[in-house]
Amino acid sequence: MKIYIKLLTLLVIIVFVNCKKDDLTEPEGEDKPYPSDLKDPYPSEIDDRYIVFFLTNTSVDQAADRSNGRDSNKKYTFVGEIPFLFGSLNEESPYKYAFGLPGPMLLTQSVEEMQEVINKAFDLAEQYDVPVYFQLDDCNNYTNAFGSGASPKFYENPDWCEWVAFPTAGEDWGGQSHGRLPNYWFNWGSWMHVEAFPCFQSAGLRQFVVQQMQQGVLNPLMLRYNKLISEGKEHLFAGMAIGWETHIPDYSSNNTNINRNNLPVNSLAGDQMPLWEATEYGYHALHLKGYDDYNLAALDTVVHDYIELLSKTAYDAGVPRNKIFSHIVGIRSAHNKAITNYPPIWTAVNDYCIPGFTMSPVTAPYDMYTLTLRIKEEDNGQNNFACAEGYARGLDGSFSIADDYFDSMFKNGASLVTVYGWGRAAADSKFAASHSPDSPFVIAAKKWLEMKPADSE
Repeated sequence: MKIYIKLLTLLVIIVFVNCKKDDLTEPEGEDKPYPSDLKDPYPSEIDDRYIVFFLTNTSVDQAADRSNGRDSNKKYTFVGEIPFLFGSLNEESPYKYAFGLPGPMLLTQSVEEMQEVINKAFDLAEQYDVPVYFQLDDCNNYTNAFGSGASPKFYENPDWCEWVAFPTAGEDWGGQSHGRLPNYWFNWGSWMHVEAFPCFQSAGLRQFVVQQMQQGVLNPLMLRYNKLISEGKEHLFAGMAIGWETHIPDYSSNNTNINRNNLPVNSLAGDQMPLWEATEYGYHALHLKGYDDYNLAALDTVVHDYIELLSKTAYDAGVPRNKIFSHIVGIRSAHNKAITNYPPIWTAVNDYCIPGFTMSPVTAPYDMYTLTLRIKEEDNGQNNFACAEGYARGLDGSFSIADDYFDSMFKNGASLVTVYGWGRAAADSKFAASHSPDSPFVIAAKKWLEMKPADSE
């Protein structure tokens, strides 16, 4: 019996060590293709710049579980694997790593569910000494996998949602004759839809989202952040994107991804987009602003003002401006597509945040010169931006390609570069990033994370 107890005790110790105290042994790999004494070539007024390994499709509880990302070392948790790959966090380095989480979901989760995400995420940051970054969802309502306790449900109220037309005689809201609010369709690998899309101009919706943000996100976040500041560990909060590709949908002929002769089919339920949904959204916002014709410029202003509202809400709560990021798709820097799906660059710029963009040479093309120029045209004092949604896809073919990518980002003022696809991903996902120590992208990221300050001896 004593032998059995001893063996059981030993087994518990082994499991505990493997699960809770990750070994930070340097991973094996080829010799570094860069010098070991590099100094920051692009000093910035922002002390902490981040490479965020974003745990796509991964909840905060799953982040604390075994890593099952592409080529990951399953000995480690998602968060614990980061210091294994890149070494212990160097507080003096101008470039730091962070783990990123989807959410909190402002439209979907209850206040209590959001508070739990914030507190568990900071617990992980402190446990592993890995900074945390949050990607709030302000418009997509794309999943309830992380919680669905929000009340009321915005999509049940036509006064809070977008319409596909102005109201006609006998209608209380535009498009009421179709029998329901229009769905929000999106294609992130395959077509899907959820119920309705929020109206950014709706006073009720704006009040609801701000209240969700204040009570569910900012109240617990500032308690934890202020505690970190008092301990000299404020770098463990990498920041937050206050929106997720903020936009207004357009499924009309303006959208080249829509074929009116072969409309999208929901890959989950099998239903097809009806023809009446294959049009511009935004008519409710325009109606509230007093328009009686579709007006793209007015909708661009609606998007800007909604982003500014959420940025200011975070700023007023005490979050520093350099840790608040807007997030729109940056395609308009490369292609002047006049469509609300891709707002102009200036809509992401305001006095309360760093402008952030989805930027991918494969899925969201961008032009760095035009992007930074448009930012300066809107705010000449803004020297920074964020790659709020970036991918290793198309950049992992060689060390030089990946290194040039990071160089281009930081040289032009990036304060934060995200690597989406780091979390749970299907085996055949085109967006998944390799966790292998031999991945050229991982090696390039490690080069930047190992840099010393420009003025170091």
